[in-house]
Amino acid sequence: MKNQKSKHDKIIIGTRASPLALKQAKLVSSQLIMNNKINKEDIIIKIINTSGDFIDKNSLNKFDGKGLFTKEIDRALVNGEIDIAAHSVKDIESDLIEGIQISGVLVRDDPRDALVSVGKVESIEDLKINALVGTSSPRRAAIVKSMRPDIIIKNFRGNFDTRIKKLEDNEVDATFLAMAGINRLNFNKNYISPISINKMIPAAGQGIIGLTTRINDDRINKIVDGINDEITFLLAKAERCAVSVFGGSCMQPIGINAIIEDENLINIRAMIASEDGSNVFNINKKDSIQNYEELSYDIGRSLLDYYNKHLIK
Repeated sequence: MKNQKSKHDKIIIGTRASPLALKQAKLVSSQLIMNNKINKEDIIIKIINTSGDFIDKNSLNKFDGKGLFTKEIDRALVNGEIDIAAHSVKDIESDLIEGIQISGVLVRDDPRDALVSVGKVESIEDLKINALVGTSSPRRAAIVKSMRPDIIIKNFRGNFDTRIKKLEDNEVDATFLAMAGINRLNFNKNYISPISINKMIPAAGQGIIGLTTRINDDRINKIVDGINDEITFLLAKAERCAVSVFGGSCMQPIGINAIIEDENLINIRAMIASEDGSNVFNINKKDSIQNYEELSYDIGRSLLDYYNKHLIK
């Protein structure tokens, strides 16, 4: 592995080129400056193009993994081209490239999904009959179909701005965006209706910015530790543990959300569904924070067991 220890005083943050990814990298930069008293001129944000940025978006299918949007950045990290990779935790695969780790996270933003429309549509129930809803998320599509079987799902890819443009061009009646992205980009152009977690359980890690680093880079790991939010980190690990039971970049409709209750209690909600939303299994369990890993794996195994018995084709 190249550059076992950083040979420069600068800190290079690697990110994708999308407006949301750049905003997230800038949030990381601001935290590094504030918490570690690092000079602004000593932080460099480096844009790295990923496979997912170039391939024909229509050629992506349910079997394509999350790594399309993260692996090139993490390879740059392994090769010493950057010091920190800034990712949305929900985009990070369960199995990381050898030699790197998730070293810290920022405080979680709103984990909910939001229904976004040009007209004033306040909920999924309020959508017109046979409405056309754009999403590329198997989870969101399955939950919508479970609530409204008449809804027509259109494969809807692209970054935040691309999807809003398609919505404004009336390609669909509504789409979904993560509330965290809406908040970070200060977006308010269209009608936004946040959806309760009880109705639409988010993707594991949704709303969390995660920082991957080289395992043996002591200087950078110490710096990242200075901005890590311990509660959010615990929640991220709990949610990722449940999904990891499936291995790799599972694209089955799965939702996982963990919250802390009463300081010492962790509550994890999870769901798995058939692709058409006709079969949805929900699970909700609580335990002490100390047992979060065991609880999470138990929930993951329950989801996998249900998948094997009722959903596998």
